[in-house]
Amino acid sequence: MRPLIAALALMLAACSQGEPSASAEEVARAQPSPVERCMNLGGALEAPNEGDWGYTVRQADLVRLKEAGFDTVRLPVKWSAHADERAPYTIDPDFMDRVEEIVTDATEAGVNIIVDVHHYNALMKKPDAHRARLGAIWTQIADHFEGAPDSVIFELINEPNDRMTVRKTDAINRELLAIVRAKHPDRWVVVGSAGWGGLDALLKSRPPEDDRIILTFHSYEPYDFTHQGASFSDDPPPVGMRWGSNEDRELMEMGANMAATFANQQGYPILLGEFGVYEDVPLDQRVGWTRAMREFAEERNIGWCYWDFATTFRAYNIDRETWIHSMLSALMDD
Repeated sequence: MRPLIAALALMLAACSQGEPSASAEEVARAQPSPVERCMNLGGALEAPNEGDWGYTVRQADLVRLKEAGFDTVRLPVKWSAHADERAPYTIDPDFMDRVEEIVTDATEAGVNIIVDVHHYNALMKKPDAHRARLGAIWTQIADHFEGAPDSVIFELINEPNDRMTVRKTDAINRELLAIVRAKHPDRWVVVGSAGWGGLDALLKSRPPEDDRIILTFHSYEPYDFTHQGASFSDDPPPVGMRWGSNEDRELMEMGANMAATFANQQGYPILLGEFGVYEDVPLDQRVGWTRAMREFAEERNIGWCYWDFATTFRAYNIDRETWIHSMLSALMDD
């Protein structure tokens, strides 16, 4: 059992023995996030080459997302695959130009865009060996996007894991934020923690003290439900698990309460930066889980960013060029 789920299960057991549980009105509400309803553009720029994983970012998609009611897109970028291995760790200019093109398209479509550092796998295994390279990557990003509109948001590190402990991630977050602040004193910056960006690690972290940061966490809990049968996993959970019992919903709500309370204590907005269910899970189950997660977040001023638009957790069917309407409803309808 994962650490956070274990903790929530213990809390739920205590509640079932007579201890009152907090309602949405009783729990601390997070500060309003500048990101409210967001979509991850997964499977594009974190692939070895854009398009390898079945998706290429198109300007029409950004317009489509804006028209559907999304205010933000998140662009996962595997910068480490496009930067030199030796100092000064130069980023491929053509790749930088492609990121800029998408940023420009998002700006013209009227949506915020979060640009992150995604899938830096070598950093996770040897953080100190890659610290200088990561800093150089962020120096180049900060320099290139100096003067960009406020709708451009940076996210320092996606899903730290392995040897990127909470303490190590806290320290590197502070270093990277200082690099960004040299050129972007007022830009919103998204900051998460270790444990694959999970809530359990965030609750143990010490975020930088800064007036323009957004805390973030990811939730695919329960993993055995959201990732059952996932083809990209070496050991996918078996298919057949269902979600939606009272206990399932209470565990999800407790997680939302804990996230909102932590954000309120820290005094920062918070973003559920990834959540979703694998495409082969029965659609009604995907819809029910997604709607519940979104509603619990919104009730607590937690912004959210669904994973993802058009690949293996998709809300949009790119083959038929149409929304999966029940998924869109789960995300957007009151």
